[in-house]
Amino acid sequence: MSDDVVIRVRNLHRAFNDQQVLAGVDLDVPHGGTTVVIGRSGIGKSVLLKHIIGLMKPDEGQIWIDGEDVTPLPIKEMDHVRRKFGMLFQNAALFDSMNVFDNVAFPLREHTRLNRGEIEDRVREKLRLVGLDGAEGKMPSELSGGMRKRVGLARAIALDPPIILYDEPTTGLDPILCDTIDRLIMRMQEELDVTSVVISHDIEGAFKIGDRIAMLHDGRIRTSGTPEEIRNTEDPVVRQFITGSADGPIQVA
Repeated sequence: MSDDVVIRVRNLHRAFNDQQVLAGVDLDVPHGGTTVVIGRSGIGKSVLLKHIIGLMKPDEGQIWIDGEDVTPLPIKEMDHVRRKFGMLFQNAALFDSMNVFDNVAFPLREHTRLNRGEIEDRVREKLRLVGLDGAEGKMPSELSGGMRKRVGLARAIALDPPIILYDEPTTGLDPILCDTIDRLIMRMQEELDVTSVVISHDIEGAFKIGDRIAMLHDGRIRTSGTPEEIRNTEDPVVRQFITGSADGPIQVA
C-alpha cells in the first residue's frame, strides 16, 4: 500500500436484512488534507464511516488503516486502531449529565495517565482551539447546536489523533453556523496537520473544505477526484446531485 494512503477500503459489502447498503465500496484516503464523502441522505455514508472506525464489520471486503489490514480483527481488539481516530458524531453525542469540561476530559481520564493539572491544561487548550474559552462549566442543555458540535470536536481531538472523522457535521445548522463549522474543520486541518474524512450531503460545504471528494451512490463510490474534477464531471448522476436538480437519473421517492 502506498505510504501516502492512510485509509484504504476495497470491495466493501454490507447488508441489513435484505437491503444491500454497501455493494463493493473502493476508497483511498490520502495522508493529510480533507476527503469528503458525499451522497444522498440514507445512502450508507455513515455506515461506511462506522466500518472504517471499526464499529461495524463488513460482510465482505477489506479495510487497511496505516497499512494494517484491520478487517480480521474482532471489534473488541480494535482499541489500538480507534486510538488513531477522533470522531465528531452527527449529534455531537455529548454526555448530558456532564458539563463541557468533563465531556472533553472524558477520553483523557479513560485513556491516559495525565494528572489533574495536565488534564485541565489539555481541556482548556482544546476548547480554545474550537473557540469556546470560558464555556467549561456549561451543561449541554445550555448550548446551541453549533456549540454542541464544537464541544464534540474538542473531545474528538483531546487525544491528539492523527485522523479526524466528521459524520454530517453541519446537519441541522443554519447557513451561518454551517460556515462556522466548515471554517473550524479547515482550521483543524491547518493547525493540527491531521487527515480528515467528512461525511456530508452539503455540496457547498464539500467544495469549500474538501481536497478530494468522493460520491457514494447505489452502494459504491460513483466517482472520486478533486473539487474541480467533480465540478466538471460529465457523469449525469453526479451532475444531478451536485446541482440539486430533481430531473435526472436519480429517482426521487
